Amino acid sequence: MAGVDFARLRNQTMADGQDSEVTVNTRALIDKVLARYSSEHTTLRELIQNASDAGASTVIIKYDTDPSLTIPTPQGSDRSRLLKHIIQNHTLKRLTVTNDGQPFTSADWNRLKSIAEGNPDETKIGAFGVGFYSTFSECDEPFVVSGERTMAFYWRGNTLCTKVAAVPSETRSSHTTFALDYRQADPASPSYSPSKIPNLPALCQFLATSLTFVGLQSIELHLDEFRVAILNKKISPASDIQVPTNLRTETEGGLMRATRVTRQHSQIDAEWSNVIATAQNPPKRAADIVQAEVRNAGTSLKSFFSRFSSATPPPPRSSRPVPESVTNTTDEDVSGESTGVLFLQFCTVEVDTKVSRNFSAEIERATKKPPPKKTRIQLLTSPYHDPSSPLSSGSGNTANFSVKIFADVLPTKAGRIFIGFPTAQTTPFLAHISAPSLIPTVERENVDMNARYISTWNTELLRIAGLACRIAYTLEMSDVQGKLAKDSVSALIPQAIYTSKQFTANISHPSTVVGEKVEEAFFNCSKERSIEMLSSKGVLSSRFVRMPAETLSFLGEVPMVPQELANEAVGFMVNLHNRGFISELTMTDIRNGLESRALSEVDLEDFLKWCGAKLESHELDVAGIHNFFAITVASIETKPNDNRILPLVDIDSYVNPARINPTLPLPPETLPFSFSKSIPLKQLQMFGWVELSMVRWLRFMTATPQLQELTASDQLASQVLGLAAKIWDQLDGASKEALVNILTPHAIIPTKMGMRRPPESYFPSVKMFEDLPTVKHFPGSKDKFLEALGVRKTVDLPMVFDRMKDDQDGQQSGKPRWSHADLIQYFSSVIEEIPKKDMERLQQTPFLPGEGSSVKAGQLFRAQELYAPDQAILALGLTQIKLPFEFKFRSKEAMFLIRLGLKQYPNGLTLAEIMDRARQSKNQQLYASALEYYITNHYKYGYGATVKEIAASNYAFVPVKQAHFPHLVAPFQCFSDDKAGCLGYATIHPNFLSHADKFGVRRDPEIRDCISKLIKSPPKTKTLAEEQFGYFASRLSDLQERGLIEQVSSAKIVPMFRKYYLDPSSGGWEDRTKQQTGKSEFRVHHFDAPETVFVGREQDYKGILDYVQYSPEATAFLLKVGAKHEPSTHDLASLLCRNPSRFLNTIGQDRYLSLLRRLAEHSDALWKDKELAKLLSVSPVLLGYRDIKEETSEKLISVQEDDFDDLDDVNVKREWSLNKPIEVVIIDDMHAFTMFRDWIVAAPQEEQLEEFYARFGVRKLSDLVQKSTRVGVMVRDQHPAQKLRKDILERARLFLHEYERDASSKSIRHDAKWLSSNLSVQCVSDITVRYSLADRKVANSASKTAVIQRLGVGGIILNITPQYDPFEVSRELVKQLIRRPKQNDAIALERLLTESLRRLQAKGINVERILRQKEYEARIAKQQELEREQEEQQRLAESPQKPKTPSVVTSPTNENLPSGGQTPERPHKMPGAFNSPEPTTEPEDHANGTADKGFVSNWAKKLGFKTGSQPTTEADGPQISNDLRATKQNIANAINECRPTNRAVVESKHHQDPTELDRGGYCTGAQYENISKAFKFFHENRQYDVYLGKHETETREQLESPLRKFVPIIHGLTALVFKVDPAAVNIFLDSKSRTVAFNMSGSLFFNLAWFSGLHAEAFQTAEGMQRAFDSWFLSYCHELAHNLVQDHNARHNWYQQQIAIEYSQPYRRMLHGFLQGLNQTPMQ
Repeated sequence: MAGVDFARLRNQTMADGQDSEVTVNTRALIDKVLARYSSEHTTLRELIQNASDAGASTVIIKYDTDPSLTIPTPQGSDRSRLLKHIIQNHTLKRLTVTNDGQPFTSADWNRLKSIAEGNPDETKIGAFGVGFYSTFSECDEPFVVSGERTMAFYWRGNTLCTKVAAVPSETRSSHTTFALDYRQADPASPSYSPSKIPNLPALCQFLATSLTFVGLQSIELHLDEFRVAILNKKISPASDIQVPTNLRTETEGGLMRATRVTRQHSQIDAEWSNVIATAQNPPKRAADIVQAEVRNAGTSLKSFFSRFSSATPPPPRSSRPVPESVTNTTDEDVSGESTGVLFLQFCTVEVDTKVSRNFSAEIERATKKPPPKKTRIQLLTSPYHDPSSPLSSGSGNTANFSVKIFADVLPTKAGRIFIGFPTAQTTPFLAHISAPSLIPTVERENVDMNARYISTWNTELLRIAGLACRIAYTLEMSDVQGKLAKDSVSALIPQAIYTSKQFTANISHPSTVVGEKVEEAFFNCSKERSIEMLSSKGVLSSRFVRMPAETLSFLGEVPMVPQELANEAVGFMVNLHNRGFISELTMTDIRNGLESRALSEVDLEDFLKWCGAKLESHELDVAGIHNFFAITVASIETKPNDNRILPLVDIDSYVNPARINPTLPLPPETLPFSFSKSIPLKQLQMFGWVELSMVRWLRFMTATPQLQELTASDQLASQVLGLAAKIWDQLDGASKEALVNILTPHAIIPTKMGMRRPPESYFPSVKMFEDLPTVKHFPGSKDKFLEALGVRKTVDLPMVFDRMKDDQDGQQSGKPRWSHADLIQYFSSVIEEIPKKDMERLQQTPFLPGEGSSVKAGQLFRAQELYAPDQAILALGLTQIKLPFEFKFRSKEAMFLIRLGLKQYPNGLTLAEIMDRARQSKNQQLYASALEYYITNHYKYGYGATVKEIAASNYAFVPVKQAHFPHLVAPFQCFSDDKAGCLGYATIHPNFLSHADKFGVRRDPEIRDCISKLIKSPPKTKTLAEEQFGYFASRLSDLQERGLIEQVSSAKIVPMFRKYYLDPSSGGWEDRTKQQTGKSEFRVHHFDAPETVFVGREQDYKGILDYVQYSPEATAFLLKVGAKHEPSTHDLASLLCRNPSRFLNTIGQDRYLSLLRRLAEHSDALWKDKELAKLLSVSPVLLGYRDIKEETSEKLISVQEDDFDDLDDVNVKREWSLNKPIEVVIIDDMHAFTMFRDWIVAAPQEEQLEEFYARFGVRKLSDLVQKSTRVGVMVRDQHPAQKLRKDILERARLFLHEYERDASSKSIRHDAKWLSSNLSVQCVSDITVRYSLADRKVANSASKTAVIQRLGVGGIILNITPQYDPFEVSRELVKQLIRRPKQNDAIALERLLTESLRRLQAKGINVERILRQKEYEARIAKQQELEREQEEQQRLAESPQKPKTPSVVTSPTNENLPSGGQTPERPHKMPGAFNSPEPTTEPEDHANGTADKGFVSNWAKKLGFKTGSQPTTEADGPQISNDLRATKQNIANAINECRPTNRAVVESKHHQDPTELDRGGYCTGAQYENISKAFKFFHENRQYDVYLGKHETETREQLESPLRKFVPIIHGLTALVFKVDPAAVNIFLDSKSRTVAFNMSGSLFFNLAWFSGLHAEAFQTAEGMQRAFDSWFLSYCHELAHNLVQDHNARHNWYQQQIAIEYSQPYRRMLHGFLQGLNQTPMQ
C-alpha cells in the first residue's frame, strides 16, 4: 500500500463513516494495568504520597489481623510474646492508612472516582490519576473517609461503582483514612488464601527511605493494637550557599536556571519494638548454633581444642546429613523498645523554569497539569565519616537493627532518583536525587525518557541535578581546603578519596540515559574545563594539577595529585583525564621545573636516571631528552668549597674507566665519572653520548695547559703512553693514524737522553752507537705502539751514506769506510725494520754499478734500472747488476735488491719492443733471439698476464702467411683462422699458428667488419661465394648480435647465375622465348638478398622464385640469415599480391587452387599482418569462374555416344579468371546461381575456400539476390497445412537427431521445441517469388509451392500451395533448423517428410516413439467416440418423442467445412468449448447424400450436431429441436465471451507492414500488430478505447467529429442490441488497412476509417444512417461469430446468420429509435 494517500482516506472516513463508541471493561483495565505495579509496597507508597500532597505531617499505618486457626494465642500478660505470636502466626485482614492532612475537597472526591484525571496542581507529584487504583491490587472494594464524607467502591458486574455518604457527627474528624479489606482474607471468596504479616524489617526500611524527601514529619506503624515502630524527621533551617562563579546556572536547553542553593541538615529518629528485629528471622540450623558457641567461647576454648588437633590431623568431614533446623532453646529478651538516629545533609537547588506555550501545552496534555514555574532539586549525600564507625547510632537491645532500617536512606552503594518516593532508577553518583517535578512512567518506577516533550523536560531537570551534584562536590572540596590550615595534605587525602568516590560516575539502571545526562551536566556546567581537587600543593583547580607520575625529586614545585588519591579514586581521575579536566605531567611542566633552578648533585643524578628510564621505555625520544638537557644546569663540587656550573647541553661523552683512568684530567664535555657510574651504559648511549675515545683524550692532553705538564713529567707521560699502548690493538686504522699524528710532534717519549720526539728515539735493541737516545721502559710498553709512533729500529740513512764517502773524508772523520756491498749486506740483515721512507729513498738513490754494452765507466744505477745477472739477458742488449759476490735468488741480499726494484727478467712488452726494433733495423739475429726467449720463457715468467697489452700495442713482430721478414704485423692486424683470408684479412704464419695465443693474435676478425666487407664486395664466383658463406657458417654464433641477421638478410649478397650465350648471333642472357645456340657459360645475373632466396631441391615454384644450390656449410649460413627451403605461406601471399597473373600462368589453374587452399589453411596467421591483409583485399588474387555456353551445331548425339553425366552441360565452358574480392560471389543458393550464372563470377564451391574468400569481404549470392514474395489468399481447405505441420513437428526430431548426436550440434539454429512454439502452416492459393540481382539490374520470377515468412518476434509461418513440393518445403525448413544448410540436408528432410513411418523404420530410423504416440492417440480417440455415442443414445432415449417438423434451410455453396487451425500467438475458442452438446468433430462431405436422410438433418450433421447416422423416422424431429437449442446456447456464449483486451499485449506486438496483412481479407486478427492505444472516448458515461495505426497522425480534436457519429452506432449495438460488455469493444483508425473489424481473443475492434470512407458522408440522411447501421450490425454479427469459429468457413457463416436472426428484433427497435431521434433532432 505504498501509494495510498492515508490522509485523504481518513478524511473520507470521517466524513462518511458510521459513529460508534469505544467500550472499556473497567475490571480488566484495573486488573491488567492500574493495579499491577511492579514494585513492592506500591499501595503504601501511593497513599503516603497522597498524604504528603495533602500537607499531612503524620501518617499512621495499621494492619488488622486474623488469628491463626491452628496455633492458639499464648496466655499471659507478656505483650512481647503476644506481639511475636501475632507477627509469626496471624494473617492480614485489613490495611488502614490515616493522615492528618487537608480533607478531600469536592474536586478531590471527583478525581478519586475518575481514572486518568490527575491532580492539576503542578506543585503536587500526582500526575496521571491512576495511583489510587493501585489499591485494587490488595482489595476489591476500598473505603475512604475524609472529613465529613465517605466513599465506598463496589462492583456491579465488570463496572466499578461508588456510593457516597456523610460521616456521623460523633465520629467526624479532620483526618483522612483509607480502609482496604484484603481480597484473599475473605473466607467467602473463592480465592481465599490470607497473607502473612509482611516482613516488618523490610517495611521499616521502606518507610525510613520514604520519609527522606517527603514533607511528612512522622510515620507510625501499628499491628492490631501494637505500635511496632515510629519514625520522626527533624530538619534544620536552610543556610544559603553561594554558587561558585565558575559554574553555569542555566541548563543547556535554556528551559531552567538555578536561582538559589541552600544546605540543610536532617535527623531521622527511629523507635521500634525489639520483637520485630528477630521475630521473622528464619530458625537457625544445629551446625550454625554449635559454630556460634565455639566462636563465643573465646581463645581459651580454641586453645583447648587446639591441643587435640595439633598431634593428629582433623578427621574427615562426616557425610551424614545434619538436621535442617533446631529450635533455639533459650529465649531472647525481646521486650521493650530500641531507638536509632541517622544524620543527613541536603543540598537544595531552587529552579526557575521558562518554557514556550506550545511546550507547556504538550506537557499538560501528557500529565494533566502544566509544568511548574518554580521547582526544586534536592541532593542527599552521606557526609564524610570514619570508615570504622557506622553511619547510624542506636540504643537498646536491638540497637544494631537501626543499620538495617537506615540501609537505603544513605546512598552508600548507589544513589536513587526520588519522585517523592524512591524509584527503581539509580543515579550515576553516590547521591540520592529528589526531583518532584520529574515526570515518571505511569507506574512511577522509572523516569520517562522516551516521549518527546517529556524527555526534554526530564533532561533539563537532570541537568539541574548534575549542577547540584557539582555544587555539593565543590562544597566538600571547600571543606577540605578549610582544614589545610591545621592539617597536612596527606592527612586530608582520605576525605578527598571519599568525596571523589562519591562523585565517580557509574552506569545507571535501568535507564543508562539518566546517568549520562546527570554526569554530562556535572562536568559541562563548568565555564572552564576545570574542577577543584586536592593536590600536593593544596586544593587547586585541576588545570593547574597534574596526574601523578613516578617520584621526581628534581620537580618539587609542580602541583600533582597525591599518589594515594590517584590509586584509590582511579575511576574519578580517569574520567577527569578523558574529559580533559586534568592532564598528565607534560614536557612543559618538566621544562618549567628544570628552568626554575640549578640542580644539585643528587637531583642531577636522579634526573639522569629518570631520563634514561624514559628513553629505555620509549616514553620519550632522544629529541625530547636533548630539549631537557638544553635547559638543565647543575652545580657540582670540583674541589672542597669550589663549585662549578655544569650545563648538560655541553656534555657529549662519558669516560670508560677500563680504558682511561678517571682520576686523570678529563675534557669539560665529558660527564664526570661520579655521575655516569650509576647510569647503565645503554642509557648513556641512548642519550647520544659516546665513550671518550683515546684519540680525543690525547688531543685534550696535548693541548695547553695539559701539554706543559705532560712534556715535563716522566711519570705522567709514562701513564699516558701506557694507557695508549694498552688499547693500541683495539683501535682501528683511522684512530691509530690520528693517535700517531697527535703524539709524534711532541717530546713525550722518555729516553736515556731525556724527553724526545718519537722519530728522534730508538728502540733499546739498537746498539750500533752508544749516543743513541733509546726509550726507557714504561708499564704497558709495546713495540708495535712505539714503532707506529716512529721510534726507529735502524740507523738513519744520512749517517750510513756518510760512511760511504771517499777515503779522504772517511779518514778525516775517523769513521770506517762503507761500500755498496757493505750497504747491501747491512740492510738485508734489517730488511724488515727499515722504515718506509728509508726504503723509498733507497729505491730512488743510484748507488749500484752495472755491466752491459751501454754502461759507461763509473756510472751508477738505481736498482729498478738493472736486471739480475744472466748471460741471456746480455745477449738481448740489456744492463744487469755488477756484484763482487755470487748472486743467489734465495739469499737475503737478493731479496733486498728485488724489494728495491731489481728486475729478474725482461717483461713481454720489453721483448716485443726489442723484436720491433730488430724489424726496423732488419737485425734478424736479434729478432730470432728475442722471439725464442719470449716463446721459451712464456710460461716460466708468466708472459700470459701481459698478452692483452702486447696485442693492443703497435709493435709489429708477428710473421704472417702472406709476407716474409722483415714484413711483420702487429698482433691485432692478423688472425689465426686461415679461412678469414677469403675476405682479404692477414693470417699468422702456419709455423707459428700454435703460438698465436702467446702473441695475442685473435682467431677471427670482428663479425661486423666481416659483414661490412661482404656487403661492400659480394662474391663474384660460386667458389668464392661458397668459401665466404662457409666461413660465415663457422661463425653463426657470432651472428646473434642484435641487428646483424636483419642487416645480412636484406643485403643483396647472393649471386644469382644465369646462362649467358657467347655467340654474338644469339648472345646475351637466356631467353626462353627465343631459340639460342652456341657456347654458353653461367655468369652473375644479379644479386639477391638471402630472405628472397630459396635453397630447396623440390622447386615447386621455379620460374617465379629464385632457387640456389651451394655447399652444406654455405647453405647453413643462408638459412640462418633468411633463406628458406621452400616459401612460407606468408611469403607466397606477399609474392602473390605483387604478380598473381605470373603465378597463374606459371603453375596453372589447379596448382593455383592448391595455393589458395594453402593460404586458406593459414588465414588466421595471414590476417594478423594488417598490411598484408589490406594488400590481399585490394589485389586480384582470387580465382573465380564463369560458365559460358558455346554455340553448338544441330548435330544429333546418339545415346551410346553420350558419356556425360545427367547433371553436366556439354555446351558449357568454364572460364577461370583472377578477380578482386568485390568481383567474386560465393555461391550459397544454387537456385539463384542457376538463374544468374551468366552475370556473376563464382568462387570455387569448396567450403574451405568459401570461408577464405569471405575474409576478403566476398559477398554471398543470397545477400546479393533480393527476393520479394507474393502469397495468395488463404484457401478454405487447410487440411494439407494442418497435416504438414503435424508431420514437420513429428519428423523434425528425426532430422535433428543426427546433428545432436555428433559434434556438429553447434550447427543447429533452432530445435524441434522451438519449432513447435513458433511454426504456423497455412495453405494459400499461389506463391510467386521475384528474384533480382540489384547491382546487375537483372530480375527473374518463379512460382513456388512453399515459402516461409516471419511473423513478429520469433514466429514464422510456412505458406504452401495445395499441391506443394515437399522438397521446396524441406529447403525452406532447413534454413530455419541448420545454420549452414547443404543441399543434402533438404533432400534428407524431404525423404523424412514423405516416407511412411513403417518405411522409415525399415530403413533403420528410430521411429518407435512416434508410432507409440500415434497408437495411443488412436486408442484415446476411439474411446472418446464410443463415450459420445453412448451419451447421445442415452439423451435420445430420455427425451420425449415429438413429431417431425419440416423446415427449409438454404444450403451453403461449399459443403466441405474444415476447421480452422490455431496459431501459437493467440488461443482461440472453438465450437464445443462452452459445455454445449455440440461435438468437436469436423463435418464430412455429404454433397451426394442418400435420399432417405432429411435435408435439415443433413445440415445439422454438417454443422457438428450429429455424430452418427440415426433412423430418420425417429430422430429427425427431436434432433432439430436439440440442435436449435444448442445453437442459441452457443450464441449466448459468444456474447458472454466478449472480454476487455490487455493493452500491454496489444502495444507490445511487433508492427508489420499492413500490406502484408491485408491479403487475408477484410477481417484479420493480425491487424492488432499495427495499432497502439491512443486515448479514451466517452459516450453516455461509457468509455471506449481508441487505437491508431502506425501511419496515422490525426489528433484527438481532429477525430472528435467522426467519433461522435460512429461511436453511437457501435454503442447502440453494444448496449441496446447484443448487451455486450462495453469494455470489450474498441475503436481503431487505420486508413492504410482493408480490415473492417477483427476479433482478438473475445475483444472486438471496429475500424473508423471504413465508416469515414463509406458512411460518414451520407450519415446525415435517414437512408444513409440506416445503411450504416445495417452494415455495422452485420459486421458486429460477423465478429461475434468468431467467438465460436475462428476461420471464415461455412460454420462461421451459419453462426453469423443465426446471430443476425436471433438479434434482428432488438436491432429493429434500436434502429427505429435512432431514426425517430434523427427526425426530431437534425444532425450536427
